[in-house]
Amino acid sequence: MDNQNLLAAIEEMLDKKLEPINNKLDNMEKKLNAVFEQVADLTEFKTEVKEKLDNIRDDINAIEYVTSKNWNEITKLKIAK
Repeated sequence: MDNQNLLAAIEEMLDKKLEPINNKLDNMEKKLNAVFEQVADLTEFKTEVKEKLDNIRDDINAIEYVTSKNWNEITKLKIAK
């Protein structure tokens, strides 16, 4: 067997031995990509929820202010009776 054939045989053997490892690596890369996508989606969701909560907080503050003014007006009306 000459060197070329020996090298080809070694390369073929290595390819066969490395195939399961390469398959596992491909699977890990796919899973990692899925995790990256999920993290991106969750980050976007968190940002949206935070904005909505800020809006709700602003609405509640406005309602409390109006309610306070209404209570003052009700008190004035009761006193005026």
